[in-house]
Amino acid sequence: MNIILILLIILLILMTVVGGTRGIQSFFTLILNFFTLFFMIILIGAKIDPIKVTFIGSIFISFFSLFFINGFNKKTLSSLLSVIIVILIVMFITYDMGINAKIQGFSNEQTDTVAFYSLYVQINFSKIVICEILIGLLGAIIDVSISISSSMNEIYLNNSFMTKHELFKSGMNIGKDVLGTMTNTLFFAYISGFMTLLIYFSELKYSLATIFNAKVFCSQVFQSMCCGIGIILIIPITAFITSKLMPLSRKSI
Repeated sequence: MNIILILLIILLILMTVVGGTRGIQSFFTLILNFFTLFFMIILIGAKIDPIKVTFIGSIFISFFSLFFINGFNKKTLSSLLSVIIVILIVMFITYDMGINAKIQGFSNEQTDTVAFYSLYVQINFSKIVICEILIGLLGAIIDVSISISSSMNEIYLNNSFMTKHELFKSGMNIGKDVLGTMTNTLFFAYISGFMTLLIYFSELKYSLATIFNAKVFCSQVFQSMCCGIGIILIIPITAFITSKLMPLSRKSI
């Protein structure tokens, strides 16, 4: 606990030095999002539908992350609308797939971890998989969305006579540049969390076929692919919504 507090203080100092007021806002937004996520877990534990809790919680987290840091303006409104739409689309796409993939719950490799705990928790783990996907996706699509909308806002402020089509095309070009780096970031984030288990598989001399068919491996790959879909979808959706909102007036609100 002491180490965590020290790291938090170091993080706050660095964010203050590098980001100034915006850095301090980002730090406290991070803390606020943590408590929002913690409250979501409590609600799920209270047997409230996990997907509904996650969807509403994702909206709150997106709201805090966008408006508390960047203020109330068209670019943050565009990002929020885009994030909500992508969350809904990914949720509908992955719901049946997640259930049919049979990746919910714990794998055989995790049996010892939960052996001494009560398994009578009365929670639908098929829905928990969807919740994990949505939460894992959230940070990435917020980042991509605000990057695109902010860039489009700057472009429009410097050339307010651009047509909606030209602005949309600029947003798509920006999104293409962001796409490669964000998919790599997401991929390595999931792989790093899975690295210990891969070493464990290697020590047990698991064959590639066994690894590829392991529930825990398939779960990580499934979540990674679904998040990749979300990142791809956020680009045209953000570009489209921003291109529609920006020309409504000749200056950003």
